[in-house]
Amino acid sequence: MNYNKLSLLVLIFTGFATMLLSSCSFRNRQALLKTPYDADTVKTVRVINSTPESEGYYNLIRPEDELAIRNVQDMRLIVREAQSNTINQQQTYTTFKVNATGEVVLPKIGTIKIAGLNRTQAAEVIQKAYETKELNAPLIDVRIANAYIVLLGEVGKQGKYVIDREDYELIDLLADAGGVNINANRKMVRIFRGDRANPEIIMVNLNDYSFIKNPKLKLRAKDIVYVEPRRIASSSQNFQAYSTFIQVGLVAVNTLLLIYNLAK
Repeated sequence: MNYNKLSLLVLIFTGFATMLLSSCSFRNRQALLKTPYDADTVKTVRVINSTPESEGYYNLIRPEDELAIRNVQDMRLIVREAQSNTINQQQTYTTFKVNATGEVVLPKIGTIKIAGLNRTQAAEVIQKAYETKELNAPLIDVRIANAYIVLLGEVGKQGKYVIDREDYELIDLLADAGGVNINANRKMVRIFRGDRANPEIIMVNLNDYSFIKNPKLKLRAKDIVYVEPRRIASSSQNFQAYSTFIQVGLVAVNTLLLIYNLAK
């Protein structure tokens, strides 16, 4: 009988330990992308580890980037004849990989060095190269296909968003994501930029409309944007979680006591 009591005590202790660890895990999930500089709000925009801003900022092409290229005038320059009969010439891009040396290999013109250029400059270089090979001058358009932003938190749609133009700003991203949710802390939106080990951190108060004039909010490739939940929403979620854990614990204890009484 003593052995049975000991077993029951062990089971009860294990159940409560499991619930405690689960609650800790839940709190850790609420701490997504927290920083030592966090507050409930900022006045408008606050920048930590600021990096220099260049006028007319562009995302530059780097080795291993993927370029989406099209000839607005005639896609047959960069797409095989059989394919050109079935594509929309005004909308279709063909993707080319920039190699480790910063070069891209294109049909009819061969290798072109484009690393370090923005997409507008790259389009000009490619267009000139085609003009020397072709009688009909092309109109080249270039996109950096893997220039994306990661959006997380209390928004309509989380995920990766491709930057399709140079003036893509925070307000554009939130609009594409369907806006922020009712549980979002609009006074504290974070942008993590640059070196992952020591990133630039930009904190934004969406309730102050003047944030739209800040040049820091022109988004860059690989930016991480996080919209945290309001504290009251987080507390409510924690309360619901703890209530669930307590209910499960009470059921487990009552079940064990019933088994113990029947075993007497």
